[in-house]
Amino acid sequence: MYKIYPKVKYIKYTKDEFTKKDKYSVFFTENLENVFTNLKSFIKVKKTRKVGDINFIYEKARSVQTYKLVIEKDKIDVYYNDASGAYYASQTLKQIFKSEKLETVEIWDEPKLLVRGFTLDISRNKVPSLKTIYKIIDLMAELKMNHFELYVEGFSYEYDFARKHLLEDGYITKEEYKLIEDYCFAREIDFVPNQNGFGHMGPWLATKEYKDLAICPDGAFYWGRHRNPVTLDPKDPRSIKLVSKMYGEMLPNRKSKYFNINFDEPMELGMGKTKELVEKEGLSNVYLDYLNLVLEEVKKYNKTPIMWGDVLIKDQEALKKLPKDIIFVDWGYDATYKFSETLKTLGTLNIKFGAAPGTTSWCSFTGRTQDFIENIKSACDNVYKYNGLGILLTDWGDAGHLQLLPSIVAPLVFAGFYSWSLQEGEMINATKYLNEEVFQDEKGNFAQILLGIGNYYQFENYYITNATLTFFGYMWAHYALQQEKPLDYYYEKIKNSIIEDVKYKALVEYLELYRKGLKNTKLKIKDKKLVLAEINQSIDLVLVTRLLMQSFNHKLDKTKKLKLLEKLSKNEKILEKQKELWLARNKKSNLAESIEMLEAVFKLGKLHCKALQGENHE
Repeated sequence: MYKIYPKVKYIKYTKDEFTKKDKYSVFFTENLENVFTNLKSFIKVKKTRKVGDINFIYEKARSVQTYKLVIEKDKIDVYYNDASGAYYASQTLKQIFKSEKLETVEIWDEPKLLVRGFTLDISRNKVPSLKTIYKIIDLMAELKMNHFELYVEGFSYEYDFARKHLLEDGYITKEEYKLIEDYCFAREIDFVPNQNGFGHMGPWLATKEYKDLAICPDGAFYWGRHRNPVTLDPKDPRSIKLVSKMYGEMLPNRKSKYFNINFDEPMELGMGKTKELVEKEGLSNVYLDYLNLVLEEVKKYNKTPIMWGDVLIKDQEALKKLPKDIIFVDWGYDATYKFSETLKTLGTLNIKFGAAPGTTSWCSFTGRTQDFIENIKSACDNVYKYNGLGILLTDWGDAGHLQLLPSIVAPLVFAGFYSWSLQEGEMINATKYLNEEVFQDEKGNFAQILLGIGNYYQFENYYITNATLTFFGYMWAHYALQQEKPLDYYYEKIKNSIIEDVKYKALVEYLELYRKGLKNTKLKIKDKKLVLAEINQSIDLVLVTRLLMQSFNHKLDKTKKLKLLEKLSKNEKILEKQKELWLARNKKSNLAESIEMLEAVFKLGKLHCKALQGENHE
């Protein structure tokens, strides 16, 4: 029996054996260089102009992305309609050829969802190295995924006109962007350009040159604190000129037919300069007017626009006004998000749509295992049910982008598996695949540890969306240090997140048990030491943050609080470890800002210690 991932739709063993050779002749009815290159990665092959050992046969009647694979005693035939289908067949053959004995078989396979994508945030402090991006693309290719985006806001792309704002070793160069594009297309993955141009414009609006393009140049208060400006003024003609410049550097000569304009979270729309306008015309109408201006720019490059759905998803009248060619992607990143309702609306309105679930790695340190499973499954099921195009799994970098690469791998694998098959049991298969193929753990335990630490948030007092309460304990430390009374500020922010001492001890034991379990793994991958260090660091990030939070537990006496803070101070070494692990997979980027945020946990701990010792007063 073959191990084939993701699950194939139909497989029938025909009770014979294919004869292996040292080298195979391959016949193509048309040029399929990507397929031939992939075959060369696992067997010795040569092309032939007549029927060979392996034959790729074009069939017009077959649907796109599908393939039929027939292994007989003396030959292998692949029937396909497009290059993607042929490539997926070669990926299946790659797994089959790992078997010592090649049983004859008939396989028919097709994806349930046409678009199976992934978006990686490269704009919140962390820009991955080319090697890291290639590693992700290689995994996507193995999973038969076909859409990849690098999320760009601010200065993470090499804009010539904004070169003075680029951070050294902190952006993807144009040459690298082209290399990534070529690497994707060689693996039948559409590399779709991505650039925000409405909300999420904070880095641009932080400069003297562009500050006055903001709706609220001095920022605005929302989500619990005053925030710097992030949204362009849609009525200022200079806003569209800036966006036009950005597009002019990113979009020419791009291979993809698509472009993600984002357009999510214009947080200050309806405030500041736009307050009267929105009150008069309505928020959705102001939003649509600016959207149409931007779409005129997109048309110059013959791209089909993709946009996020958060602003308009609850306004059916506004949804009806969307251009017919736009692809509307509704996002929600939690087990509780109701794709069942939002995607039904989009399907009823005959809008081209997809769904964006999340890896849940951000704002958590480890990911949120239970959430990503339910979230991805809901997205896929409801896209299929309401005739959507597919999914775009997202991985963001909010509040310092501290999460490490292993935290995104399990959700990426599950998303690849489930978006292809929509079959029950794919998380079980994903766990096996993580152990056997991705991390190559001979003892078969690593995936369970990776998934297990991602459930630590179930020890918290209550459930929140898009984050864990522990992560907020880290985040509020940074903002507390900016206040006149940092200890009072911090306590008010986290007081409901402090868990009972018994539960805290259970949480520590839970994570330490998984850490101990790492000794019962035997990874065979080249970067095994790095991966193990990343898992240990992820656990440490949770535990040091909890040490600070629990030191504010008023049910503990002063001695117990000081013991917690003493233990916190002894763990300050994780700052250097975070730097080391960051630089192992990423450019330097804005590492300094992320470390400064993490340092706040220890600085606030020292302040609290002094206060408890009577050197200061809370």
